[in-house]
Amino acid sequence: MRQLFLLAMLAAGLAGCSSTEGVNPELRKWLSQDDDVSDFSAEFEALSQSGAPALIVAVEDREQTAVFLRRVRRDGVENWISADEVSLDFRSGFLVGSRGLGGDLMTADVAQSRALVLSGRAGTAKRFHSYLGGEDQVEIRTYVCEIASRGARDVDLGKRVVATRLMQERCQGADQSFQNLYWVDPGRGEIVQSRQWAGAEIGPLASRQVLR
Repeated sequence: MRQLFLLAMLAAGLAGCSSTEGVNPELRKWLSQDDDVSDFSAEFEALSQSGAPALIVAVEDREQTAVFLRRVRRDGVENWISADEVSLDFRSGFLVGSRGLGGDLMTADVAQSRALVLSGRAGTAKRFHSYLGGEDQVEIRTYVCEIASRGARDVDLGKRVVATRLMQERCQGADQSFQNLYWVDPGRGEIVQSRQWAGAEIGPLASRQVLR
């Protein structure tokens, strides 16, 4: 995934510039002079012009950051794409799939974790991930997760500050362990910011809503 330098790298305050003329004005604000908008897919440009909801996503282990725009919502799953057509799937803010990052998460069953996190309850949950392994064989991994609240946290989304509850999820599998964090707006019952593990090859993805 091509690294994009963004104005709103979580509200860091970088300035936009004239090299991005022709792009949606809101999208233009996020881009720096080094970004070549001619590399953007036609679908991404169309979504930017339509004012599609946006996320800033960072692949932490690769030091890559990009804007993702929501392409479609179907059966409770939202599909988001980057300018170079990497895609991520979220269900109620929970990462359930990725494509184009290598070692991708094919699907994930996060129903038990989702119920606890969004309600702000502590407890134990199981989650199931599937990955495409060698010889195109699907590998299913099971994790047992302990979920707890870490208290109130304010999240600055640029246009407003949201009072959230920070929920922690610690998961253990047969040979893997990871921690996920979710900043949940309890009034709306939605995740406005998260740090979620996508797999051994990808590592954690940090994401935040962009208010446009």
